[in-house]
Amino acid sequence: MTDRPALIIANGELPDLERWSDLLQQNPLLVAADGGAERLTAHGLTPHVVIGDLDSFSSVDALCLSGARIIRITDQETTDLEKALDYLLKWGCSRVTVLAATGLRSDHTLANFSILLKYHRRMDIRFRDAFSEISVVERECTLVIATGTTVSLIPMEPCIGVTTTGLRWNLRQATLAPGVRESISNRVISSPAVIRIDRGRSLLFVGLAH
Repeated sequence: MTDRPALIIANGELPDLERWSDLLQQNPLLVAADGGAERLTAHGLTPHVVIGDLDSFSSVDALCLSGARIIRITDQETTDLEKALDYLLKWGCSRVTVLAATGLRSDHTLANFSILLKYHRRMDIRFRDAFSEISVVERECTLVIATGTTVSLIPMEPCIGVTTTGLRWNLRQATLAPGVRESISNRVISSPAVIRIDRGRSLLFVGLAH
């Protein structure tokens, strides 16, 4: 088990470096999911580990020379992001932020949200893009964040008994469900804000300061 955080770079749309430079200050284990390696090297950064079927990047030799560990897994039943997460689980990493999991292809973005749902009970995992930090809320979540921050709840399954406090438009024993109702662009008016869900799981989008 390691307390060192991990930062996975997937092969989607990577935010500008200033949007995630704070994560680098935590000295994370840098893991590139296949083509994410080239997104890192474009910023002058070298991943510690590159993992995947390696069909999306062409810099294997250069990265080997720079000291990166290259792990080729040809299994087509899992995505490169899942391969990276399974690797980190194997080594006992419990805190993971994933960049470049959204954008570019919509089918990949939706599939990655499903992966977030799949892994959130096994590790503290969250995505970050240029606008939001994205995680899964189940049962209860306390947000110690600045007033005015945008908060959205996008249910991934029927969510029963959704109650919030500290938001501009609070919910009280509401039901959210895909294709039925969600809570978009709410705002924090007092911190800490609290979200409770009696049953079900929802994606939680917390806006980042610009």
